[in-house]
Amino acid sequence: MKVIKFLFSLIFILMGEASVAQYDFSKFTINEERPRIWIDKDKKAWLKQKFERSSTDDVFRATGKSVVGYSLAYVITGNEEIGQKAIDIILGSREEKGSRFYDKDTKEGRSKARSIQAPLADLAICYDYCLDLLTPEEKKAMEEAMLADMKKRIDFRRSWRSFHNSLYASAWPVTAATIALMGEVDFAKKAWDFLLPELEDAMKTFELFPDGEWCEGFDYNRHSTYHMLRILLAIKSASGIDLISSSEHMKNTGKYILYSTKPNGLALPGDDNDWPYIGDWEHVALLMLNEIFKDPYNQYYINNCPFERFKLEDQSRYAAALWYDPNIKERPLSDLPLSRLFKGKGLLIGRSSWEFDHAGKTSQATWFSYHCGDYWGDHVHNDINHIEIYHKGSLALDAGRYDDDWGIEVDQDSSKIRQSQFFNYYRRTIAHNTLLVKDPNEYISQNLINDGGQKNLLRPTGYLSYRNVPEDYEQGNFPSEEGLALYDYINNLGRWETGDVKAFEATNDFIYIAGDGTTAYSQNKLDKYVRKIFFLQPDVFVIFDHVVSTNPDFKKTLLFHSIEEPIIKGNKFEIKHNQGKLTGITVLPKKTDISKVGGEGLECMVDGVSLPFGMNAQHPSALHYGEEAGAWRIEVSPAKAKKEDVFVNVLKVGDRSANAKLKARIISNDKDSLVVKLVHLGSSYTIQYGKNSGAGHIQCQKGNKILWKHQISEGHWLISPKN
Repeated sequence: MKVIKFLFSLIFILMGEASVAQYDFSKFTINEERPRIWIDKDKKAWLKQKFERSSTDDVFRATGKSVVGYSLAYVITGNEEIGQKAIDIILGSREEKGSRFYDKDTKEGRSKARSIQAPLADLAICYDYCLDLLTPEEKKAMEEAMLADMKKRIDFRRSWRSFHNSLYASAWPVTAATIALMGEVDFAKKAWDFLLPELEDAMKTFELFPDGEWCEGFDYNRHSTYHMLRILLAIKSASGIDLISSSEHMKNTGKYILYSTKPNGLALPGDDNDWPYIGDWEHVALLMLNEIFKDPYNQYYINNCPFERFKLEDQSRYAAALWYDPNIKERPLSDLPLSRLFKGKGLLIGRSSWEFDHAGKTSQATWFSYHCGDYWGDHVHNDINHIEIYHKGSLALDAGRYDDDWGIEVDQDSSKIRQSQFFNYYRRTIAHNTLLVKDPNEYISQNLINDGGQKNLLRPTGYLSYRNVPEDYEQGNFPSEEGLALYDYINNLGRWETGDVKAFEATNDFIYIAGDGTTAYSQNKLDKYVRKIFFLQPDVFVIFDHVVSTNPDFKKTLLFHSIEEPIIKGNKFEIKHNQGKLTGITVLPKKTDISKVGGEGLECMVDGVSLPFGMNAQHPSALHYGEEAGAWRIEVSPAKAKKEDVFVNVLKVGDRSANAKLKARIISNDKDSLVVKLVHLGSSYTIQYGKNSGAGHIQCQKGNKILWKHQISEGHWLISPKN
């Protein structure tokens, strides 16, 4: 994103001048004492005190039935029988218990679990915690197993790229094994020397996202930030050096979890995400964060989160035993602002309240997200200017399904990729609530179907062309397909530019965001696409889209995706789901064609081609809990072809059975500005948009009395301290 000013609580920070924090891993020396991983002598004393009044059986139940749980219970109690259980599992004479959830006890679910808590890391922790119990034969067997896995991971150099989850999936277990083996096996020193520059580069990458988000979306945060937390906590306990406290990204990761939580316990589904709910992964992450930051909002969430899947599963219970501190004070989420801009990603998440669903009671809260940022690599979608809306149900959703077709894009048979819902729909613009501009002659790289959407930057110049993604921050040694270190972020500033947040303001009355997504589209078809959104608390959205195409015949289409079949009447439409309803009014253009596409067998339709998903995909798998592929979409297009069009859509959310008492009309519309007037629940709102700048104003009045008014300006972002 281009450099813009940010005004937060009346303090300006020039993002372009903010330097990336320096992380020097070369000073680390691993302590000789054991255990080392996550536990030093002070932590061990704290654990002993925490469980001093607990029986061995109580500790055993608290730590859970897992390798780490048994090993931790041995550290706390000294009970050799429990420690031996961990050793027996590692050496293959016992099996660990599976998940209690249907989708996590499948092939995909077990793969997910292995990726998050790698077997090599379990082996390293067992070795570190239970070393004094091992026979010489057991010790040798465990060392040989660790060395083989470590060498295999280190030798696969293409895994070690800081913008991708693959680095962290290897770095965590290799770090754990290195710490465990230091002083016992000579190779541990070589592994440590290899790890240090990789970890330094990774920390610089994280600091591009100081608000706590991850560039490849919420699910891949589990495979990057969460792993890095494990790594840094292990390094801190093993060396005494704390690199977490100085990291803005790590400090704010809890906020990313909190804001991404929808009122119903599902989570931000953006980018590749087939596990879009708040799970015990988040529980463990918040516990790790509070080991360092003692954040009262994290503590409140840990203690009060009502969602079943947030509860720790048996194999994760060790985390609460190890890191939960009941003495950390809580602060209710209602004290937090109702919106947060995650600047590195260009992601806004807003809501009308912090109320969550509880048994027998559905939250009245509205939740939404908006994205306008850059292309950060493999798992990122072509969704610039996309908005998602939730109110008692998913009303404008992120559509499609993460059918994991990775690998098909490099198959010699180029026809296979055109059959992939994953590559042609789920990742593409057409599956999102944003704009299509259809140039019938546009070539979408990788032999993809022309959806009319944004550029495909993954392999942009042909079917088997080079990968075009940021790999490392500045490491200088990643073996990219085109040559060594050609895709380091620091040497390619602007290369992956696709969108910029231009303005953001939030008060107790409204949230405003403006984004320019022009560069996300081919310059051969689009000269301008600016989206501006007002969310009027607690239930009205006003969306302004200013679009200029290079050819008037290129059809412009705004999309709104739904699960249930929408109802269209003239310039109005309705979307319902569960107990919620969205009522939309297209105020501009005055003459529009509004239609719907979808239904059984037609859910993922692209340019006349219906693409199967889920159990009917090329790599079939059942949808997981929380996945909402959608089934319908509304398409809004001008009735008359022009180069320049302005869309104004007013959306009201509410109860499924309620009638939306909302009126909207255009007061004035000239070349420089547009004024919209809304009447809602006895109050009138006047909103002025600047067409060629971010300038404008919003005013609310009841009768002749002005309740509040606010000037809007471009170039800085403001959050009211009251919000």
